[in-house]
Amino acid sequence: MTFALAGPTLHPDGTIADATIVVEAGTIAEVTPGRDRRAAFVATGIIAPGFIDMQVNGAYGFDFTTDGRTVADVAARLPETGVTAFVPTVITSPWETYAGRLREIREGRQAAAGAEVLGVHLEGPYLSPRRPGAHNPAHLRPIDVAEIVRWADPSLVRIVTLAPELPAALDAIRALAAQGILVSAGHSEASFAQALSGFAAGIGWGTHLYNTMTALGHREPGLAGALLTSSVPCGLIADGVHCHPAMVRLAYRAKGGEGLTLVTDAVAAMGMPAGRYILGGRGVIVDAATSRLADGRLAGSTLTMDQAVRNIIEFTGCSLAQALMLASTTPARVLGLACKGRIAVGCDADLVVMDDALRVAQTWVGGKLVFEEAE
Repeated sequence: MTFALAGPTLHPDGTIADATIVVEAGTIAEVTPGRDRRAAFVATGIIAPGFIDMQVNGAYGFDFTTDGRTVADVAARLPETGVTAFVPTVITSPWETYAGRLREIREGRQAAAGAEVLGVHLEGPYLSPRRPGAHNPAHLRPIDVAEIVRWADPSLVRIVTLAPELPAALDAIRALAAQGILVSAGHSEASFAQALSGFAAGIGWGTHLYNTMTALGHREPGLAGALLTSSVPCGLIADGVHCHPAMVRLAYRAKGGEGLTLVTDAVAAMGMPAGRYILGGRGVIVDAATSRLADGRLAGSTLTMDQAVRNIIEFTGCSLAQALMLASTTPARVLGLACKGRIAVGCDADLVVMDDALRVAQTWVGGKLVFEEAE
């Protein structure tokens, strides 16, 4: 099937200009300047690369740590938020459940239609017991490198979050990175020096900057300071709750468009009414703005990626082009996805069309229209 979309387009160089995009067999075959009125679809807002969410625990009532097969249910609906690809996240769990959960996600991935399931983000169980966040401390484990290599199948596992200060962490980082798995620092008490050692060993990302890590201090910058002052990119939950808008602005000024990836850290309550939900076997209480454990600790979010784009513009004053790239181009680069995150010849035809209010009007995955806002 060959067709064309036309309208204001985000180009790989960060400019926004009218273009006509020809799609053939799921791939972008041609991008020409100007708006061809004969195109099958003409946008009045903006055409951008599809959003890529690197940290999604669940959504629409489904929790991946409870049932991995539900990645297919969530994949079907995430395009409503402009997401064309995502990394389902499994949080710290009883050790004996991991094999079954990964098998379920593999099955769900094969059955999924809509947003592409890129693999799994294993957040834990090798985290600091002093920074568990919403993870159950009873299920945290000391690092065993041989165990990790057996467990983290690179054909499915895309990201592993661990605390770089733990014993044997540096060896684990090297072993995972050697298999092509993105190692992320998070849920950590690491000092600035320990964080830098982790970066040197192969850490390539930071999990939700500021949250569940040593606080940014003027004498001991900790993991947050190491991420802010290094070339290692990091995820950021731009909901105005997980970190103050001023700290979002600080992160953007320090890291720029190439150093931050917008993430939602969404839980089962995303897209659902307020109430009680499950995150990795633990009950969470959700109101209009937050998702929390019974003791008040934050437990993921109900943020959507399109809202994150709108928020980052409000919080930082960055341009529309920069905000869109934080949700698409930068995560694609961090994940090593050469054919995603850009509107260019040869790239996957994963596209989001947004209206003038930056609401999602259409979402295309591999050249297929998977979501269209009702008139």
